[in-house]
Amino acid sequence: MTGPGTSSLVSHDLTHLVGPLTEESLVKHLQTRFHGGLWQTCIGPQLVCVNGFTRPPELRVLTSDSNRNNDRTSFSFNSGVSGALPSPCSPLPSPVSPLVLPASPSSNTSSSRPSLLSFDRRIDNGASSNPAVQHRQIGSPGLPSPGHSQLDPAGSPVPGTNLQTRGVAINVPAVSVLHMRHSSSTSTCSESAQAVQHGPSDTSCQFMEGMVTTVLSQHADSFHPQVILVSGESGSGKTHCSMEVLRLLLEAAGGGSQTDAFKYLSAALTVVRSMASALTAGNADSSRVGMYIENLTSDCLVYRTKIHCLFVDMNRVTTVPWREQNFHIFYQMLAGLSGEERVKLHLGDKSVRTLRYLTTEIRPGLQDQRDREKFEAWKACLSILEIPVSDVLRVLSSVLLLGNVSFVEGAGQELETEGNAELKSIAALLGVSGVSLYRGFTTQIRVSRGQVCRTITDAATANARRGSLARALYFRTLSAILRRINSMKRRTSHTANSTGSAESRGSSHSSQYSQYNNKPDILHPSLPSFLGLSLSKRSSESFIGILDLFGFETSEPNRLEQLCTNLCAEAMQHYYNTHVFRAPADALQDEGIQQEVDVCYFNNTPVIELLSAQTVGILSILDVLTLSEHATQKEFLEQIRSHHTANNHFFEPLPKDDQLFGIRHFTGRTVYDTSDFLSGNQDLLADDTICVFSRQNCNFGFVSHLFSSEMQPSPDGLTGPCGRKYRLLSSSHQEIESPERSPGTGTLSKDFQARLENILKSVTNAKPHFIRCIKSNDYARPRTFDCETVARQIRALQIKQAVQLMAGGLPHRLRYKMFNTRYRLFVSGPRQTRRAEPSREETKTVLTYFLKVMDESKHPYISTQWYLGRRHIFYSEGTRQSLETMRGERIRSAAMTIQAIWRGQRSRKRVRVLRTQARAASSGVSSHKSRAHSKRQPYNTSSLTPTTPRPQLPPKGERIERVEPAVLSYVCKLWRLDPSKKPAVPTKRAYSVHGNVKISYPQSRCMKTDFPEASERDSFKKGDIVTVLGPSATRGHHIVQKGDTILHVPYTRMAIQTVHETSGLNI
Repeated sequence: MTGPGTSSLVSHDLTHLVGPLTEESLVKHLQTRFHGGLWQTCIGPQLVCVNGFTRPPELRVLTSDSNRNNDRTSFSFNSGVSGALPSPCSPLPSPVSPLVLPASPSSNTSSSRPSLLSFDRRIDNGASSNPAVQHRQIGSPGLPSPGHSQLDPAGSPVPGTNLQTRGVAINVPAVSVLHMRHSSSTSTCSESAQAVQHGPSDTSCQFMEGMVTTVLSQHADSFHPQVILVSGESGSGKTHCSMEVLRLLLEAAGGGSQTDAFKYLSAALTVVRSMASALTAGNADSSRVGMYIENLTSDCLVYRTKIHCLFVDMNRVTTVPWREQNFHIFYQMLAGLSGEERVKLHLGDKSVRTLRYLTTEIRPGLQDQRDREKFEAWKACLSILEIPVSDVLRVLSSVLLLGNVSFVEGAGQELETEGNAELKSIAALLGVSGVSLYRGFTTQIRVSRGQVCRTITDAATANARRGSLARALYFRTLSAILRRINSMKRRTSHTANSTGSAESRGSSHSSQYSQYNNKPDILHPSLPSFLGLSLSKRSSESFIGILDLFGFETSEPNRLEQLCTNLCAEAMQHYYNTHVFRAPADALQDEGIQQEVDVCYFNNTPVIELLSAQTVGILSILDVLTLSEHATQKEFLEQIRSHHTANNHFFEPLPKDDQLFGIRHFTGRTVYDTSDFLSGNQDLLADDTICVFSRQNCNFGFVSHLFSSEMQPSPDGLTGPCGRKYRLLSSSHQEIESPERSPGTGTLSKDFQARLENILKSVTNAKPHFIRCIKSNDYARPRTFDCETVARQIRALQIKQAVQLMAGGLPHRLRYKMFNTRYRLFVSGPRQTRRAEPSREETKTVLTYFLKVMDESKHPYISTQWYLGRRHIFYSEGTRQSLETMRGERIRSAAMTIQAIWRGQRSRKRVRVLRTQARAASSGVSSHKSRAHSKRQPYNTSSLTPTTPRPQLPPKGERIERVEPAVLSYVCKLWRLDPSKKPAVPTKRAYSVHGNVKISYPQSRCMKTDFPEASERDSFKKGDIVTVLGPSATRGHHIVQKGDTILHVPYTRMAIQTVHETSGLNI
């Protein structure tokens, strides 16, 4: 694919709009591009993606290579803005031009500000001086944005390869990537008409490819951590963008789609998406967990990917909002289970109508067929992850059946059970007795002064425990799957000269990754001081993160889940404001430079303080009242009104209601219903219920493992239930303190804020790149552009202010040393000698030569502007585009020169060989006979020294009959060889190769014939599954074991055991 020309890219960047910059002009421009089939637009280095809903709202996490013939597997230097020198760890040529300007990290933060604002950045202070000013306005704009790149066309797709799991080769389909089709992408201008009729073409990813190559190139230049933040409202296509970015990143720096690591990650995302997505009022496939994908890199190559999830909608398992549905996996399981499987899971006659935890809506038959296909793919992916499918299905079935169990007050002291048959089925599925499970719900044990007191709970408490157990089982299972995914280490590492798949490369560098493999989870709530990776300047190990957290969401009514979700959206918007608006303004002010453009943006810091401030924040008040047994919803509302009535961002909706309050978010006014805030914030599970699943009482090891950390003895030595409470889901799995001793712990909002804070801290020191997602309408109608909906999102995301800053301000800055290092190639002639303070003067020289190169170029001119401060050079977006374009041309020209010289030398050498062969053929005398009748002149070794080249051997194809003793002695001395000893026998390999894939020992193989044939004892029969321990000392044999028998068997007598390719992985 070739990217569009420079002139055609002007309309792709909103900074080049002609005419007054208004909200209406931005909407009209996006509408024109939308109806032309172009859904992606740039704002300088940022990317704006419009969700056109061109496909049904179906998430496709895995796509076969056969469906994406035009997928790119590598990046090249052909971009109009490309131009970084090739990295030593990538083939020639691959990098492209990076974006610059990392913001300076904050050294101190105001103590009065909440913890969620701890990622603010501050520019270094210094004395004021008169900066040198340079301004240049030439011609009309016409340079491309950095997001556009030309890519080399990829070849035909490569078929799937085998991957090895515990010695067994598994044949996994060649998945292309975590690719989703429910949101469309873009196409070039020349294909606009065709895109309107047939949908966007595969050239639509050029802008996103440009961003990924920019991130990789900038990461290669400095090894500085990078993070891509995807933000927007719920339903705007954030998940599609994040998965597309992840696909492009892994294809460029992760070995491509044929590596085992890629296939494991694809399977992992398939499993997680089914268990973490649900139908909501505004989105048919809404992600109910925030996701942070951390790609660990070494030498600019991704060697491991970890998935961190942020849970908030935990109550959906037991309480489904009106007109919404539970998580997708439940419906897929009911549609995909066979009759026999239903009987085993005690779901024989159960359906969506009869299971109370599911909605009563009837899903269409076509949806049932899709659910069946997705369920089969989900099971196949679990198998790839080596997770027992039957164990997970038992837990999910138990969760569904728990909804049909309820407790009511009886005539006696004991509670009566409605759904006694379901309770027995649940006990059988979870491997416990029905009586112990009943006691775990209905009894409460307390220890007072060493005395054990047992009481009967009321019906409300028993039903609350039942719901807590259902939520704990579901989310602990999902958390266990995530821990399994993140614990998988890449079997091999990349090397500097590798060109094949990851499995064909050696594992010599695996030891250097140990510090990352043993690194604690960044979402660990007991690690509030974790600030991401601690990297030295010379370290080549870092990370590239993809942050896809919750977007702003509204529902009817808005409950606690929406409040936490919107707090996350406020934090992401504050992060954007800090890096895009505040950091450049502070840097200019510190160096005494007057801003030419005054950008007025909405500062949402007071909103975050209103929600999460210590003691008086709305969520802080909610946490304290949640842990109080006698607190009421009315008391909660009275307290927040008393503290925040005078706050401009807090309001009471009219007409007044005792259950409602409102907040002015960055997107507008939102009203919340507090009727279930206290009950929805409960995040505790009594140890009476947990002890039912101890190893002594439960014979289902999977469930016992889910609660294993809570089975530790108490400080006083008690091992049974003693009135303690634990969180439903905790990464540390440690006991929390009682509410009397430690108020504010053990609530959903408290845990959510702690995990969100840790995510933000982990990306504080990373260089951010932003993707802003916009939905074209509120009803998910394909190819429908609602101007009011788009205008509302443009106003909320502050796109107009960003365009204003990029078009007329100085949003970019670099230290003089970094600027000179990157753009010194404009200066012709030898590099200048070092002086005491060369940076500022050298920068002026670089800019002078840059202007000359710009005048000589054939590109349309663009406005360039820069200021020379005390420590930084500040420059405009037009200057950055011009610098990167000219730099890319210089590097491409140098690369082409190098290639031309190398190819010419190779061709001349080949021509000499062909001429020699032609002369020998025309003479009619073979080289062997001519050499036999002629006398060879011995080599003159008298003048040989250790610095002279090695003697040239005869031409290829001629036999060497003898070697001169003097030459042999010299060569042995030069290479420190002992001619009297035989060469050492190479060591046996610790692996075998099957289908271009390394398979380490031990392996599982199948006997093709009997061996030995004549022996009846100590023999292997045809069809036996044996274990290959390693290579034998006998040539062509392996050491094979079955039971207590070990024999040396020829490798031809065995076949590697494989699993057939799994179909239907398109989720």
